[in-house]
Amino acid sequence: MKYKELKELLLNNGDKKFSEFSKTLSNSDYNVIGVKNPILRQIIKDHVKDNELKTEEFGLGEYLEIDFIYFGLSLSRLKNVEDQLEFLKKNIRYAKSWAITDTVSTYIKKHDFAKYYDFFKSMHNTKHTYERRMAYILGLKHYKNEQILKVLDCININEEYMVMMAEAWLLATIAISYPNGIYEFLTNCKDTSLKRKTISKIKESFRIDANTKDKFVSLRD
Repeated sequence: MKYKELKELLLNNGDKKFSEFSKTLSNSDYNVIGVKNPILRQIIKDHVKDNELKTEEFGLGEYLEIDFIYFGLSLSRLKNVEDQLEFLKKNIRYAKSWAITDTVSTYIKKHDFAKYYDFFKSMHNTKHTYERRMAYILGLKHYKNEQILKVLDCININEEYMVMMAEAWLLATIAISYPNGIYEFLTNCKDTSLKRKTISKIKESFRIDANTKDKFVSLRD
């Protein structure tokens, strides 16, 4: 399949109602065709070895679905996690929606904490919103590793909304394994928005017991 054919396929199979729904959620300037994620993932899977579908020919920045396939396909074609992380360092800044960063992480091969932390340190404090968000999203894979608590010293206050939400998501997920560490962090946190959003996500978690949740809620109150 050539890129032109892929684009035509997507445009001919868009769902107008789903497009409108997705556009509201995407929080970006992307045009949204309205093709659901399972279909996009299947396209990626089917064309990993398709030499005709060249990622360098993709027209990026216009359609959410095109960028979704570009990132998923590019990462799927890379042989090792080192190359995948380098690809993200060079390219994830061009993503324009959380829908890209949050799904891209599923294509990253298993890796140790040291590789993640090197990636995190290079990305968490850049000027690009979705580089910073990606730094926190990828940390979700390491919530059981006690070393993940190292990121707490790097969390910035008064972040952009999209980054703050990723910080809160990671903090709430780490709280599953290390509630005391997150409790101490939130006790001293000066960022009210981050604090409340993290506690809200902890309350919603099915993997945190009621007593622990009550302890965090008392911080908010």
